[in-house]
Amino acid sequence: GMFVGGGGSREGGGRSSGARGMGARTSSWTGGGSGGRSTVKSFVVSGATVSFGSVAQCGLLGGPAQFVWSVVRNADALGVALTRRFSSSAARFGFRGMNVSAWDEEDEDAGGLNIGRDGDWRHGAMALYGRFDLAARDFVRAHSDLAMSHVAAYFKSYQRAANDVAALIDASGVEPIIHDDITTRMCAAVGTAISSIVVIFIGYIVAHHRGTSDPLAPPLSDQSVCEIMLLSFIFSYTVIFTIMEPLRASIKAVYVCFAQHPQSLSQAFPLIFHRLTRISEANIVV
Repeated sequence: GMFVGGGGSREGGGRSSGARGMGARTSSWTGGGSGGRSTVKSFVVSGATVSFGSVAQCGLLGGPAQFVWSVVRNADALGVALTRRFSSSAARFGFRGMNVSAWDEEDEDAGGLNIGRDGDWRHGAMALYGRFDLAARDFVRAHSDLAMSHVAAYFKSYQRAANDVAALIDASGVEPIIHDDITTRMCAAVGTAISSIVVIFIGYIVAHHRGTSDPLAPPLSDQSVCEIMLLSFIFSYTVIFTIMEPLRASIKAVYVCFAQHPQSLSQAFPLIFHRLTRISEANIVV
């Protein structure tokens, strides 16, 4: 399998191994938590309970978690860019930071509000942002759609698999690679393009054939035509994106495989292995 020799274990049995860099040990496959040998019944039970619940959670929370993760990453990049910009400008012109006591004096003169002394509003805003940032990162760590690789391979629960995969991603330096991956954008662009073509075709047909066979029935209004086109776009986009979901899942499984056991990827896809190794080593050094 793809995850042979990686870090992680199966709940209630299965193949287990040490983390990367440690000696691996294996045990017999027991059907993923069924307590016995591998049987059709054990797979059905695991699929109908743990796996089905994990798929449902991922379907509901995986997309929002990915969106939150993208927002957090972009916010971090913006903060780094602003810090470098203003720090370099201050060093170039010899500026010095303003003393906080100046804010205290202005506040006291304005209305006696001792904001700077008892609790600067800027510090409060930064503390509030830090709480939101920590909550967002915890949410992403516990609901990442990358967890489905461990759910499928090790029959783990969704949140446990998400935390294990997040630990592997952090330790291997693969996170920037996943963040810069354009697979989701490509799938979204293809879905939007095909759905737009479908909507144009349906809109043309509906707009030119508004009449019905029943002469007593009123023709379709402009609002009805727009509603039909909107529903057609949503339905087409959902179907196309669902069809392309195996492509996204396979690429993410490759990333998780590289983070967990890169040597297995080196034999199957040596070119991808060398590129990911070079990028991940650069990220770890930074």
